[in-house]
Amino acid sequence: MLLRALLFLLFIPAVSLADDMKPFTAEETRAFARELCDFAVQHHMKRDDSPQRGMMYEYLWWAKRGQPDQFVEGEALDTMHDGAWFGNAMVNAHRATGDAHYKEVLLQWLLPFYLKMLNHSAELFSSDIVDVKEDMKDVWKTSKEWLLQGRENGFVPYWWDDGSSVSLDMLRAKSERPWYPCTNTLSGKPNPEFRLSGWSHGSSNHLAQDLAILLQQSWVMLHTSKDPAEQKLAAECALAAKNLQECRVRHGAGSIPDVVAACAITNADAELMKRVPSWEKESKLCTENHFTRAVRDFKPGQKNSTPAFADDDMYLYYAGIAKHGKLTRPLALKLAFDAFSNPILWQMYRDDAPVPPGINRFDLTTLNFIDGKPEHYASQGKGPHGKPLPIGSRMGPQNMALCGWALQSLSQGGDFATTLDQVKAEVEKITGKPCPHADVKAWLERELGCGLRTWQNIFKEHGYIPTGIGCQSALPGVAKDVFSDSGGYAHLITAASMWLMYLEGKRDWEMWN
Repeated sequence: MLLRALLFLLFIPAVSLADDMKPFTAEETRAFARELCDFAVQHHMKRDDSPQRGMMYEYLWWAKRGQPDQFVEGEALDTMHDGAWFGNAMVNAHRATGDAHYKEVLLQWLLPFYLKMLNHSAELFSSDIVDVKEDMKDVWKTSKEWLLQGRENGFVPYWWDDGSSVSLDMLRAKSERPWYPCTNTLSGKPNPEFRLSGWSHGSSNHLAQDLAILLQQSWVMLHTSKDPAEQKLAAECALAAKNLQECRVRHGAGSIPDVVAACAITNADAELMKRVPSWEKESKLCTENHFTRAVRDFKPGQKNSTPAFADDDMYLYYAGIAKHGKLTRPLALKLAFDAFSNPILWQMYRDDAPVPPGINRFDLTTLNFIDGKPEHYASQGKGPHGKPLPIGSRMGPQNMALCGWALQSLSQGGDFATTLDQVKAEVEKITGKPCPHADVKAWLERELGCGLRTWQNIFKEHGYIPTGIGCQSALPGVAKDVFSDSGGYAHLITAASMWLMYLEGKRDWEMWN
C-alpha cells in the first residue's frame, strides 16, 4: 500500500492534495473565479483589432507564451467550443457574484465575436476554395453534419484565424498542407511554422449545442435590460439562435434539444418549444447513464465507455430550464444521479489511492469497462509512460457544476428533499452492494467545495490550468500537459459560481429572470 501511495503522489503532485478536506469559503470562491477569469482573458483571448477579436484559443503552449507559435489549434478540436463555454461561464459568474467585470468580458469581447460569425457567416466564409491533404479531401463528405455548404449563416467553423496560431495536426505530420478541408490563405506559400490562416470548412452538432447555450444564457441576461445597446445584443442573440437552428436543419439535424430550445426561448416561439423533451415525469432515463451500462447493463465481453466530459448533462440542464422555467424533480434526479454515480467508475479504476475531489479522467484518452470492471487498473500502469491514465480539466470540473445544481435543488423542499436518498438507493440496487459513500450530500459538497481547492492547488503548482496531467504526447517528446486549456477555466468558473450560489442559499435557475 505504501508503494501505491508513493506512485499516486508522483502522478498527482502532493500540493494538489493539500487541505483538500476544507471546502472553499464564499470569499475564496469569489477570488478564485475572478483570478481564473482574468488569467484566461489575459493569456487565451485574442484582443487585437483583427476579425477574430474576442476569440479564446483553446490551447496555449505555456512555455512558449509570447512567441509566434504560442497558440496551438487542433483543426477539428475545441477552440470555438471552449470560447462558447467561457462566455457561458461569464454569465454564471455575473449571476452568482454581481461583479460587472464578467458581463463586460462577455459583452465587449466574446459575444460580439460569436454573433459576427452566426449572423454573418455567409459573408465571412465560403467553400469555393478548398485546401487539404490529398488523402483527407473526402473526410467530411460522408455526412451532412460537418461540411460547410457554400455560403450559409449560422455556421461557426472549427477554426478561423489570420496566422496567429499553428496547426497541431500540421505540426504533428510536419506537413504544410492542412489536415482537414479549409480555405487556406497561405496555400502555395512557404509555411514552415505551420500557421493557420483562413477558416475551417467543418463544424458539428456538438459545437452547435455549446453555441446554443451561449446564446440562450446571453439572451437571458440581456433581454429585460433597458439599455439600448443591450437590447440590440439580445435581438442579435435571437437572430443568431434562429440562424443556428436553420443551419443545423440544412446539415440534417433539426431536432437538437439545446439548439431548438435556444431558438424557441429567444424568439418566443411556443410551438418550437414543444419539440424540446419534457422533464415533467420521472422515467428510467433519470437513472441510466455510463455507470449503469458499465456495471450492470452490460453484455458479456462488451466494452462500455466511461464519460470523458459532462457536456450531455449540461445540455439537459439548459434545455430543461428553457422548457419548464424551473428545475423539475425528474431533472434534478437525473443531474444528481449522474453527478454522484459516474465518478464511481473512475474511483473503481483508481485502485492505488483515493481520488482527490474534483478529479476525473482526461477527455482525450480511453477507459472502458468489461463485464462490470475496468479493463485495467491504475496500479497496472497501462496509461502513458507506464503510469495510470491521465486526469483532465474537463470531466472533473464539469461534474463539479452538476454537483452544484443537485445541491441547490435540495433547498426547494418537498419531494426534492428525498432526491439524494433515491440516488443512494439506486446505486445500491445497481451494484448489489452498500453505497461507496454513505452520505451522498456530503460527497457532493466535498466534490465541489473541496474540488475547487484541488484545482486551485494544481493552478498554483503548474502556473496555469493544464488540459491534462500525465498525458500522452501531443507532439514527439511533448506531452499535452504543457497546454493551458481555456475550457478548464470556463468549467471551473461555472463550478465556482454554482458553489457560491449554494453557499448563499440561491438557485441558479431562479436567477434567470
